[in-house]
Amino acid sequence: MKLTKAQTAATEKWTRNPSDEFAVTNGCWFDEQAADRVIAFFCNFLCLSKGRWDGVPFKPLPWQDEDILRPLFGWKRPDGSRRFRTAYVEVPKKNGKSPLAAGIATYLGVGDGEPGAEIYLAATARDQAGIVFRDCLNMVKRSPHLVKRTRINESTKNIAFPKCSSFIRAIASEADTAEGFNAHAVLADELHAWRDRRFWDALKYAGASREQP
Repeated sequence: MKLTKAQTAATEKWTRNPSDEFAVTNGCWFDEQAADRVIAFFCNFLCLSKGRWDGVPFKPLPWQDEDILRPLFGWKRPDGSRRFRTAYVEVPKKNGKSPLAAGIATYLGVGDGEPGAEIYLAATARDQAGIVFRDCLNMVKRSPHLVKRTRINESTKNIAFPKCSSFIRAIASEADTAEGFNAHAVLADELHAWRDRRFWDALKYAGASREQP
């Protein structure tokens, strides 16, 4: 792929370490428009929902913007699909991990252009999985643009987007199996508390048929 001057400049700007340098030599590049699209989605369609921040537009903090969202969604492979397929994120408690995960899940469900996207919010117990789900639910309910495009089932912890045949669903390792999932994304919460690898291993390959899970 031949890059434009703007794409070359963006790639140089976001090449931060030897791994990035190696990726660039293998044809990877940085798509500033794709990164901007995610940030714009957060700022324009998502609101926070806790305490004094209730109803405040979700403008990602610098570390969320520059260290997670833009790298994840901006870096591309030579074929134009996303470079990164797995991200492992650790942050201290009370630093907005759940809202960030909920925002990513909502974007992947309705803003990523993936038909029939299946987004799973996974945790070791259903109550834990429900924490990120509630943040997704609150974000959708506070967005006039999103709420009219969704069907919500709080009892089954499912948010459906009928127009694009996508959904966000909370699941737990208490479930019997993850076989049959066709995941566009899995957000695994509190991974350090998972008892063993079986549930993770099942979910890890749930997106094998997707272009950029």
